[in-house]
Amino acid sequence: MFQIRKSDDHFRMKSGWLDARWHFSFGNYYDPANLNFGPLRVFNDDVIAGENGFPIHPHQEMEIVTVLQQGELTHYDTIGNSGVIVPGEVQKMSAGTGIQHSEWNYGKEPVKLQQIWFMPGEHGLSPTYAQQQYEVARDGLTIVGSPAGNAGGVPIYQDVVMAIADTDQVFEHELARGRGVYVHVIDGEPAIEGEGLQQGDAARLGETERIRFEGSGRVLLIDLPLIEGADRSTLVVPSTDES
Repeated sequence: MFQIRKSDDHFRMKSGWLDARWHFSFGNYYDPANLNFGPLRVFNDDVIAGENGFPIHPHQEMEIVTVLQQGELTHYDTIGNSGVIVPGEVQKMSAGTGIQHSEWNYGKEPVKLQQIWFMPGEHGLSPTYAQQQYEVARDGLTIVGSPAGNAGGVPIYQDVVMAIADTDQVFEHELARGRGVYVHVIDGEPAIEGEGLQQGDAARLGETERIRFEGSGRVLLIDLPLIEGADRSTLVVPSTDES
């Protein structure tokens, strides 16, 4: 499987203050053939206008990750967390049994972000929150989220690994059995398996052993299971107590 969706192929939801590209069925956009990719249920590429945002609203049984690219976003939730997310930071909220939160752009410049939802690996968890800085490496992948944080980044309670890659150098990613990769182009003009992409484009890859990245740009990569019983991601380093 190697499927490319250009930025203009994604459903566009534009209101007075929000300009969003929804990669999967969400809100008033429903496509039964585009509900998810493995446990990846939502991928929204959002631009939030200044002095606007999402008022407090509820979530339940979902792993929600936000990666900020521009501006400052203020977060508040009903389990006592509040603060500002800036570029170079990733935020994770495990909704678990239930949480309410708001996300607001108090500045005048637009906020640009990707918000990604995963179906949880286990239901009935208590809601939790995490926020972490990262610095993109120049020689490969920088992990920004992983299962329970055991490979770095924020803890995600699902068998997924999220990484940001700078493709100024050619590199390859090896996939474990039963796994796939979802790729979103943050900026630049990288190429995947020789196919050139631009900002906002996405690719879904599976049933392959190795993926080649080249060109110039920055991509967000999500390594995830596509079948039950898939092997662990090659990005996860086994703990020392495993045989």
